Amino acid sequence: GGGDSTLDSTLDSAALGDDGPAKDPYEGIDDESIEYMSGLLGMKPSDPKFQAFMRQLHEDKQRGMEQANFSSTQFARYDNRLDTSAPKMRPAPAAPKPRALIFHSWWFEDGVKKYLQLRYEMAGKVFHIVLNKTVTLRNVKIAGRDGELLQCWDLYVGQKLDILGKPTTLMQANQETLQWLEHHTRRLLRKAGELESEIMALKPIPDLMHGLLHRKDLRSGTISLRWLMKHVSMLTAQLYRVQPPAGT
Repeated sequence: GGGDSTLDSTLDSAALGDDGPAKDPYEGIDDESIEYMSGLLGMKPSDPKFQAFMRQLHEDKQRGMEQANFSSTQFARYDNRLDTSAPKMRPAPAAPKPRALIFHSWWFEDGVKKYLQLRYEMAGKVFHIVLNKTVTLRNVKIAGRDGELLQCWDLYVGQKLDILGKPTTLMQANQETLQWLEHHTRRLLRKAGELESEIMALKPIPDLMHGLLHRKDLRSGTISLRWLMKHVSMLTAQLYRVQPPAGT
């Protein structure tokens, strides 16, 4: 899709801009940042594109930190990343870790209501499908419209899928799944909001993420985590494009 090409072009440009293979592509980059960005972008740390992208982000950050003439606004923006505020800003609770994401769908055929339960096993990364509460199909793999196998980040309430050749809408999710979706939705929206704020200090852009973060229906699990991940990646690349060159 179009989002994939944006991400690919960003990562391709990072790979082409690399000066050459280093002995350790992650030298100077902490493991937590590598793991976080890897999960955010859905890429493996062994992927050369991901390595080049992380290298570019790290080097740009280092150059920025070495500037001697940071403005007070820049200092304030950097300072505000630290959680030193009142209790309302206490660290978020640990992420929910359900064994499976469970969604429900139903429809009518000849006046008879049909049921489908879709389970995504987090450990095995496969689907189990339960039809009409009786027939179970195990270890099923489901592809999205782009032909890529679906993962946990691709599932949300309202998602339209082709399951066993039938167009199917995921209408509901169980409580554990909704809590997992809400946690990662808020996490990604906060990250996107921080990036938007930094970009807006340099050029005007719509504050789309701030609006989403304050919606009242984040508990409904209707926002695509995959879309948010791609948007965070796009904002990250945009920030480094609009930041002043080092030394200016």
